[in-house]
Amino acid sequence: MKLKKNIKEIEKILGYSFRKKKLLEDSLIHPSFHKNNKKKDLDNNQFERLEFLGDRVLNLSIAALIYDKFLKFDEGSLTKKLSYLVQRDFLYKIALKIKLDEILHYSSNENKKINKSILADSVESIIGAIYLDGGYKASIKFVNRIWESYLDLQESNEQDPKTKLQEISQQKFKTLPIYKLIKKTGPSHSPSFTISLKALKKKPVKASGLSIREAEKKAAKIILDLLSEK
Repeated sequence: MKLKKNIKEIEKILGYSFRKKKLLEDSLIHPSFHKNNKKKDLDNNQFERLEFLGDRVLNLSIAALIYDKFLKFDEGSLTKKLSYLVQRDFLYKIALKIKLDEILHYSSNENKKINKSILADSVESIIGAIYLDGGYKASIKFVNRIWESYLDLQESNEQDPKTKLQEISQQKFKTLPIYKLIKKTGPSHSPSFTISLKALKKKPVKASGLSIREAEKKAAKIILDLLSEK
């Protein structure tokens, strides 16, 4: 299909030239774009697979960058910095920075919250495509160039609930919270994820969200709120 901009324009915006142009195309076509198309072959969209891969590559890349940069940081500080730099709101900010809102093919009929999540996911999809095209060196180079000016930012005073819960769990019980995906419902362009969480020797709680991360954060907040009620 025809992209919103030609390949060379997109590569110039991203600062990376693809050897396999199909990977770039696949990373820029969100399943929601095809939601009204009844052809079954369009369900085999590669976006989500690239997003899955890109999520792992991004976390490893950021972890390596901050490990080398912040030599005096302990594990807790590194974890907090990592969580801040890969959180959904931050990825949305990156998506706008590299103009993915002008490039990505997706349904614009969704509400703002869903569009924000889609654009955040597209950052990971692009990174996954770069990894497959050029390997780890190419992907970490891309991540370093895009994130470099943000590495020194002070993390928000409001700590991510997952990170906060993990720190409390390790300090008090020497264990990690256990998250489990229970179910995924809804259409591919707007799924809902329900997870269960067991932590701090409390009864498991459940939460749902537009992404697994969002659901996990909500569940972590429920546990933290229970803790603060004591």
